[in-house]
Amino acid sequence: MTIPYHRLLLALLLLITSAGAKADDIIGFSREHPLIIGLDLDYAPMEYVDKDGMPCGLDVDFTQELMRRMNLPFSYQPNTWQNIKDDVLEHKVDLGMMVYSPYRKDQLYYSRAVMRLYYQVVYRKGDKESYDLRNLKDKSVAYMESRSVSDTLTSIGARLHVVTDLHKAIIDLNKGYYDAVICFRYQAKYIINRYDLKNVESGDLTLTPREYCYVSRDKKVIDAINPFLEQMEKDGTTREIYGGDVITPFGTFEIPRWIYVSLALLAFVFLLALVVIQQHHHRRLKREVERAQRSERMKTVFLGNISHALRTPLNAVIGFSDVLLQNGKDGVSIDEYNNLCGLINHNGQQLLYFINELLLLSHIESSNDELQLQECRLADLMDQCRKSCADHMSPEVELIVEGDDGVVMIDSSKVGLILTHLLDNAFKHTAQGHVRVSHKLQKRGITIEVEDTGCGIPKELQQNIFSLLSDENTFIQSQTPGLGLSICKAAVERCRGKIGLRSTSEQGTTFWVWVPVSKPKNKKQI
Repeated sequence: MTIPYHRLLLALLLLITSAGAKADDIIGFSREHPLIIGLDLDYAPMEYVDKDGMPCGLDVDFTQELMRRMNLPFSYQPNTWQNIKDDVLEHKVDLGMMVYSPYRKDQLYYSRAVMRLYYQVVYRKGDKESYDLRNLKDKSVAYMESRSVSDTLTSIGARLHVVTDLHKAIIDLNKGYYDAVICFRYQAKYIINRYDLKNVESGDLTLTPREYCYVSRDKKVIDAINPFLEQMEKDGTTREIYGGDVITPFGTFEIPRWIYVSLALLAFVFLLALVVIQQHHHRRLKREVERAQRSERMKTVFLGNISHALRTPLNAVIGFSDVLLQNGKDGVSIDEYNNLCGLINHNGQQLLYFINELLLLSHIESSNDELQLQECRLADLMDQCRKSCADHMSPEVELIVEGDDGVVMIDSSKVGLILTHLLDNAFKHTAQGHVRVSHKLQKRGITIEVEDTGCGIPKELQQNIFSLLSDENTFIQSQTPGLGLSICKAAVERCRGKIGLRSTSEQGTTFWVWVPVSKPKNKKQI
């Protein structure tokens, strides 16, 4: 290439910038001794010398702005790329622009990255198999000298062709001399557009992007440049000069910094949530283990109490029967015989009652039947309960029934079962006074209270009164093993209701029950 040196000399003299105050920060550069910058003669569109000998290209524009901001005098020294590398290494020029190479990092100082350059593969249209690295095996691939590209292509088994003129290599690709050419993205676009190559196209390549930096043998030069490069990136000068096609790999889109911050924050929140979930799971698992252990203890106590409740009347039946068998009917008096038979019958009846109650409790707790809702008049329900308790009422105990009347939709069999057992329990523990049944109809349910003036419930038994057989401190009375209240609780829970009590020792007990109800369709409450 013939260069009009008189024009080049004139251009270089015009590009010399006057020295300012900041030039003193970098020792040795002045108007008489400007900073010498290596310039590639033919590396379009980044840097080149035009037909008039003038330095041109994006690198030239960017460097001029950088030198202006630094207020440094400078001049260009054009040369071929191979010679510029040697000029920088041999310190014949003070500054150049190169792709970062880990193989030269011990010989040169690199600035922070001006930009990142992304690789593309150029191939003839229709050769889609050449689109990716994995498809380049045994293909003829041209590229400019680069050890990282060479190592990658060698590892995949491509046939390598190192070129010094990328323009010629892509034109030769168009003619069919190569299967593919690997270059930077901006180079592929520039060359294809410049020569109007209709038969080739390019696509992004999965090679690690390279950092495009200023390079020098003088560390203080690089240290002085770095702050200005950072500022030019922040204020958008770098993007304005180089444009989106060079700065980013996909169009003009660049991922904003806030997205990275958001992703980091999201990752932190995710990890925090994961820790919280794990802790919650650990606590729940611990509760489940404790519940299982408590259930196992309750089952042991329950079986022990059941055994005691069964054994007591059964021992009486067997013992009194043995007395009759050993002595015979003639061996005991008529009164003693009648007394023994009565005791056997009483304990047998108690044993039968307990077994029936136990079966009823088991049926209620294990049944999955739906509630049998039907219309029920509250006054009729209370009358039925009053009649069922007639045999258990003592003449000295008055039964009082009071409350609202009305027709509601309710499972009357289960509510009746609850009332019957609560009244039976009240009469068994009340020697004199009264048993009061009060009911109050509310918007979404009915509250029933059974109050007695009996002996009350010891404070230590109130907590587990509805599951006495699962309480290791329970006592089994001679008349009832305590299953009645357990049945009430199971029936209330099947009705999706609630049950509780208020009791003071020697002053009586009040049991209360709330169960949900609904009004009959197309009928008014009476």
